[in-house]
Order: sequence, then structure tokens, then C-alpha cells
Amino acid sequence: MTEFTIRESAVEDVPEFARIRAVVFPWQGASVANQVNWFRNAAPAAKALRLCAEVDGRIVGFGNCGLNVTTSQVGACDVGVAVLPEFRGRGIGGALLDRFEEHLRSVGGLRARGSSDDTSLDWVKKRGYELGASERYSVVDPRVLPPLPATPDGVTVVPLAEITPEEAHRLDTAAFADEPGDVPYDGMPFEDFMARIWNSPDLDKHVSVVAIVDGMAVSSVLLDVNRETGWSISSGTGTLPAYRGRGIAKLLKSVSLRRAAEAGVTAAYTSNDYSNAPMLAINDWLGYRVTDTQWACLKDLA
Repeated sequence: MTEFTIRESAVEDVPEFARIRAVVFPWQGASVANQVNWFRNAAPAAKALRLCAEVDGRIVGFGNCGLNVTTSQVGACDVGVAVLPEFRGRGIGGALLDRFEEHLRSVGGLRARGSSDDTSLDWVKKRGYELGASERYSVVDPRVLPPLPATPDGVTVVPLAEITPEEAHRLDTAAFADEPGDVPYDGMPFEDFMARIWNSPDLDKHVSVVAIVDGMAVSSVLLDVNRETGWSISSGTGTLPAYRGRGIAKLLKSVSLRRAAEAGVTAAYTSNDYSNAPMLAINDWLGYRVTDTQWACLKDLA
């Protein structure tokens, strides 16, 4: 059995985490700067714990956990573990997960949610987790798209930079309130939205676009762009319920992807719950191809 040590993570470890994420989550295109931003701006109310595992001084796995601060569901919490494939089966992932579950119980966590691809489903089931919602990851080359759809009557498309962060936050809270998933989304606290979304190093406020109707922001596509790799990943496409079914999201995604191509993006990733048929239809029309499936994994900690 390989000997390993577990310790608390530090921001200096993030470049190593980025290298592991590139292997374990190949659709994860966030820059190292953005991953540093995630680390530094974990919500205090989440009471997060971040750990990493080392073998011979090399980081081979890491993870984090914390209370879910975007939901009113009491005791909802999140947990994630990533171990390099060649170091799996040696007790590293289990040791990290044990520490995280113990921490979550100590801070009031009642129901943990993580995620897994098909290769780790047996492992998470043996750890007492049951499968929940499934999410589709897909990619498109934004330089090769179908013709731009017509602009619906009364709609004006502007860059995200032309609205205020307060408007963007209100739209995020209202548009994603009914997003499919295992835990209801009740909105991100504004301070967290500013730190983790609006001021994210990767959020491109000119590639990201907003639909304005009668002077109000009603739909948006937020796109994170990693200019070093030429990758982007969607951090959300949301439309207010009263404005759905008009082709607005389809137009915004088409415009945003074209802007991404102009910015040098050659691979644009996105993810969607498999039950979100309208968005899956838009992405299929745009030419996205499926690259991965992630399953929500849920466990009662009480």
C-alpha cells in the first residue's frame, strides 16, 4: 500500500490542483488565475475545508467541502475529491472523503452532494452515496456555427459590460431559481457573486452578452475565456421565465460563441442537466458534441 500524507491546502498548491483537474476533468478549462480566485474567495459562511494528499512530496489528489450557501435547504453541503488515475485504489480518495464528511457533520452538514463520472460510480456507491441528477458536458468549435438566428422583436443584445453587477446579480437569482438539479438554487449572496463571478479573471464581459427588453435585462450568457489555451466554458445561460420560448437564449448563445471565436476560442465547453430539454436542443442545434457525463452523488450525513 502506497504511503501518503494528507494536509490542509494552501493557495500555493493551486497550480498543482490545476494540473490534476486537467486530467480528471478534461472539460475544465479555467485558468490557474481563476482557480486561485476560487480558492481565495470561498464564502466564509460555507465553512470550507480544503485538503490535499501527497506521495513522496508530490500532490496526487485534493478536494474540498463546505456548506451550500446558495440554497435555503437546511444542511445542504458540497464535497469533491479528485485523485490522479495512477494513484487510485490506494485509499487516498477514501481518506480525503472521510475527513470531509467528518468536517461537514461538525459544521451542520446534513446531506452531502458531490459528482462522479461513470468510471467512479461503483466507488461512490460503496461509500454510501446514491445517484441523483445527471449532467451532460459538451463542446463546440465556435468558428463553425449555423447561421445567426433572427433577433426577436423588441430585443437588444449588448455586452455584459454594459449592465451593472447589481442587474446581473438580480438576473442570475431570478433566472436560475428553477434550474434543474437535486438542490434548489435560491441565489448567491451579492458579495460572493462579485468575488467569484463578476470579478473572476476568466469572465469576459465583452464575449458574455445580455438581452435587453424595455430597458430590463431579461436573459444572459456568461462565458469564461482562457486565452492561454483557447478554451471557454459557459458559467450560465439564464432567461427570466416570462421571456422564455422566444428564441432569446438561442440568439444570445449564437452571438456569444461568435464573439468567443473572435477572441481566439477554438473549443467552447458547456454543461446542462439532462432534463433541461430546451437548452439541450439549443446546444444540439449549435453543433455541440457530448464529451462527458457527470452524476450527482448524494449522501445523508445525519
